Formats: sequence, C-alpha cells, structure tokens
Amino acid sequence: MTKDEIRKEILALRADMDKEEAMLASQIICRKLMQTKEYEEAEDICLYSPIRNEVDILMLAEIAMEDGKKVWLPKTKGEIIDFHLYEGEDKMEKGPFNVMEPVSEDILTPTDKTLIVMPGAVFTRFRDRIGYGGGYYDKYLDANPMCKTIAVCYDLQVVEEIPTEAHDRRPDYVICETAIFG
Repeated sequence: MTKDEIRKEILALRADMDKEEAMLASQIICRKLMQTKEYEEAEDICLYSPIRNEVDILMLAEIAMEDGKKVWLPKTKGEIIDFHLYEGEDKMEKGPFNVMEPVSEDILTPTDKTLIVMPGAVFTRFRDRIGYGGGYYDKYLDANPMCKTIAVCYDLQVVEEIPTEAHDRRPDYVICETAIFG
C-alpha cells in the first residue's frame, strides 16, 4: 500500500472512534507524556490544536503552564510552520486548513529544552511516521534538530510497517494508550 492509501485507511478508523473513547485515550496519553523525562526537562512545550478526532493534546496546555512551561502552537505560513505562544483558547483564530491557531505574535526560539509534541496519521513501533502530507514538521525539525520530539496517537494508528522516505523525521518517542515506543 502507498502512504496515501495507508493514511486514508487509518484516518477513517480514527474518525469512527467513539468520542468518549477518544477522550479517555487522550487523557491516558497525556498522563504518560507528562511522566517522561522530556516533558519534565522541557521549558517550552509545542502542542497542536486537535482536529478530526486526533489525540486531544491541548488538554495538557493548562497543566504545562502550571508546571512553569511556556506552551506554543503551530501557525502555518505558506509551506512552513512556526510555533506561537499559546495564551488560552479565547486567544485563537482559524488558520489555513480550519485549524485553530494562536493570535500571539510571540514566536518560539527553539532550544534543546524545547519539546515538540507531533500529531500524525500512522506510526510504527519503530517510530516511523506518516503525517498529513505537508511535511511541515519534517521541515521544522530539519531546521531545528536540537528539539526533543514525542508523537502521540491512538493504538489503532500503530501498524507493522509503512513506506518511508529520506526526508521523513522519526520522533524520539511515540506514545499511545498502551505503549511508549522509543
């Protein structure tokens, strides 16, 4: 199967997940992420606004801020993303692709204390990843290799193998409800 075929199949399964089941799984995944050394050591946490039944990682935002971390969300600008300061759900607007983005103009200067939590469509236990086809995170991480990365997904998004390309960036860890791959 091609990347597009695999992506389409898994995203259909994710879309069919019961909302309550997805919320419970998101809570489990967020708790696991908060227990990682990468989260504990991070000063800046880059999350994302969940769409189409993605893991609701944004539920971590308030907790991270209470833990003294700055929270950042991606903002799309043409072919690239930058991470802008998250100041609450009331300070967001719809960006391209109908994804909520921060209105803040404060842009992250990444360091080795930056943790990027990545979304994606399909993963393997070897940390291979199929995103949504834009290569936004691959490009950002190529320019900022010092950042730590954790991808989050539901168990149903983990498959045995997927086709990969040289430009595909593997996250340091993949966290789902029942496992952490790293």
